[in-house]
Amino acid sequence: MPARSSSPRFPARSQASPDLVVPPMSAQLRTLDNGLEVIVREDHQHPLVSVQIWVKAGSIHEEKWTGAGLAHCVEHMLFKGTTRRTAQEISVGIQQLGGYVNAYTTFNRTVYWIDGLAENTEGYLDILADMVRHSRFDAAELAKEQDVIRREMAMGNDEPGSQLQHLVQRTSFRTHPLQHPIIGHRAVFDQVKRDDVFGFVQRHYVPNNCFVVIAGAVDAEATLVAVERVLGDWERKPYEPVIQPQEARQLGQRFAHKDFATELSHVALGWQIPGDGHADKPALDVLAFLLGSGRSSRLNQELREKRGIAHSTWAGAWGSQECGVFNTDVECDPENTAICQKAMLEVIRDMKAKGPRKDELAKALRATLGYQLRSLATTKGQAAILGHGWLTTGSLEYPQQYLGKLSRLTPEDIRSAAQKYLLDETCSVVSVGSHVPEKQGALAATSTSDDVQRFTLKNGLTLLVQENPRLPLISIRGSFLAGVPVETHDKAGVTQVSASLLLKGTKTRTTAQISAELENRGGALICQSDAHRYLVGADVMRGDESTGLDLISDLLLNATLPADGLEKVRKLQLAQIQEEKEDPLTVAMRRARAEIFAGQPFARTALGTETTVKALTVADCRAMLRESIVGENGVLSIVGDVKASVIRKQVESAFARLPRGKRREITQFPATKRKPVQPVIPMEKEQAILVIGFRTVGLHSEDVLALTLIDEACSDMGSRLFNRIREELGLAYYVGAQQFAALGAGAFYFYVGTDPKKVDMAQQEMLRLIADLAKNGLTKAEITRAKTAWRSQWLRAQQGNGSMADSYAWNEINGLGYAHFQSLPAKIAAVTDKDIKRAAKAYLDVASATIVRVMPEQAVAG
Repeated sequence: MPARSSSPRFPARSQASPDLVVPPMSAQLRTLDNGLEVIVREDHQHPLVSVQIWVKAGSIHEEKWTGAGLAHCVEHMLFKGTTRRTAQEISVGIQQLGGYVNAYTTFNRTVYWIDGLAENTEGYLDILADMVRHSRFDAAELAKEQDVIRREMAMGNDEPGSQLQHLVQRTSFRTHPLQHPIIGHRAVFDQVKRDDVFGFVQRHYVPNNCFVVIAGAVDAEATLVAVERVLGDWERKPYEPVIQPQEARQLGQRFAHKDFATELSHVALGWQIPGDGHADKPALDVLAFLLGSGRSSRLNQELREKRGIAHSTWAGAWGSQECGVFNTDVECDPENTAICQKAMLEVIRDMKAKGPRKDELAKALRATLGYQLRSLATTKGQAAILGHGWLTTGSLEYPQQYLGKLSRLTPEDIRSAAQKYLLDETCSVVSVGSHVPEKQGALAATSTSDDVQRFTLKNGLTLLVQENPRLPLISIRGSFLAGVPVETHDKAGVTQVSASLLLKGTKTRTTAQISAELENRGGALICQSDAHRYLVGADVMRGDESTGLDLISDLLLNATLPADGLEKVRKLQLAQIQEEKEDPLTVAMRRARAEIFAGQPFARTALGTETTVKALTVADCRAMLRESIVGENGVLSIVGDVKASVIRKQVESAFARLPRGKRREITQFPATKRKPVQPVIPMEKEQAILVIGFRTVGLHSEDVLALTLIDEACSDMGSRLFNRIREELGLAYYVGAQQFAALGAGAFYFYVGTDPKKVDMAQQEMLRLIADLAKNGLTKAEITRAKTAWRSQWLRAQQGNGSMADSYAWNEINGLGYAHFQSLPAKIAAVTDKDIKRAAKAYLDVASATIVRVMPEQAVAG
């Protein structure tokens, strides 16, 4: 059958921003004789591709095994070997081709994808096709993988947000399978046998129930021929779609609570809504955006900013084709649970009574446009948009059609949707915590300049500009040295607190105006800090760059830093510290870091401690900002649809009052000899975590490159760690490595999530593998795979103005020079096996390891 092109006749134009359009998502569509649909989109901006196979089967299609998690289990098993390849050959083969593989399962789909180099498109397709068609489903491997999934279930049981989601589902639905978690229920899952899992595959993994999406630097016709060659002989089979039961309309309020050992409470309100195909879904999506997306959303402004009773807020409309849920949720202190529940209802009632303002609706439309444009910046995003549209509507014109529906919405449409679905009497109220609430088309072929232009302004501020007219988007990133290495022990966390405090008002803008200004234009404001810098920036559309610059300079130069704002920021940061204490892997990593850098700044994190954050004053914040936000200490990086000569003048005007100051001096923090420690931390969790850490070197050391490749080789599904500890021995759900490299200091961590009963074996095996690595380094095959995988990751990092602007600013502010990013491929290619062996021997000596365990309380007590 000949290929047919699908794209709208005219690009979609937003009423909220008539000068900006969503480029048409042109693609080639072909249906093979066996019923397999193939979608191919050409995008030659980068030599990359995303190859995806979509199976139209998820957790709601498990029929008599509903609630068992069969779809998710199958996703795991497809990585366990085929009749042609072992599990290791799958992962190693993908890595050798420079690919990154992953998969996900939702209610109505399972998607397998590889992102990588366009030149290897057919190689990626061949591996994915082999996995989908010829996986062996060995009974012994299934037993091991089921144990892995049980560990994953245990992780979900340890996570309050996951528990809240599951509680919303089972409270809102009584008949429809959306009531069940995607991963399944442990009791049902434990009854699943090999034939049950394989039967699901035989029924659903047929070409007439799947489709392929490929986006990237490919030739469409040649790619369609390649798909025919690889998948054309996949046998078509009879397939009867699963008919979903109809959920009865909820007629009364429902309440549910789950006791959970946590410092914070989580509360959600849920309502039944129609599914994705319903005419009211666009209005419900916009309603969710207005209530819970961004700092200027109504829930955030009312509960977090004005009343200070919530740490975070959210709203969303989700589900399947038949039905769904509209839910809002908050994270708060236990004593504020009932207050937050009442406040959420008040905000929703106000929306039902008055509807949104016209400017609010314009903000939602523009934000939707911005999201779609940002998605188009990556091949993965393009493929995902095409796949979602095809699955949901059977149309490749989905982005334009959806935007068209949104652009025609009126404030009355939103108000009507809220009145129709968000009824007090049909609300499900759920909570997790220690407190029970009281009942109540084708992109234009434009050139991109790879040249970064560097300017030094009169006040010493460094300006980097890269012109990229491909999409009408602009990213601005301002970086100023600060953070952990310049904070004193008693002022730990002051950089992050003061960064958040900037948002609490300026001489000319209120908190609400700061939050809304860019969101109303479909943009986003960034104001935060990391290990050693302030990061203030904006993502805007063409035409809004002057607004973004004006807002950033206003925050940096005119912030009022009010005392009442400090109390709100302090409360939120303390909640973040508490939240970190609930994640066992984070707890283990933080303790390892504290031990490795004992007595030095990086023993602390950017969050600080409860003691230091409680003691911070406005004067402390002013002092840190005054010394840090100066020209000599800063870099402003701008990437996007700009002209360097024009944007430079705008920057000079916006930052004319920025004082010159001087650059922060950050010294090296040499490693000190210390006796290795092995702390054990008890937690009220089901899983055990093991972290093995080592002191290494900072950003400016050439050894960072060798350690980067060791990290790459030890972190994916083709690594010796994964294959030995997870696959061969079945000792862990997850295992990997992580390099930390900062200014003047560094560390390297190995980590394992395992069954408490297996932690001794896991530690013994990990130490053996690390000792071998320190003695022998990596094999040449491992190095080759690591370099190829690193290059693919490096290329993927260039998809999007924001990531490039941040990379340039990060390298420049840290003294490496903005060109460091572009020089990395040559430097990585030059790393030899001797370099890696030397670095491994120098830093990964098991005799000096810091070993941290997080264990269930009962295991420690026993």
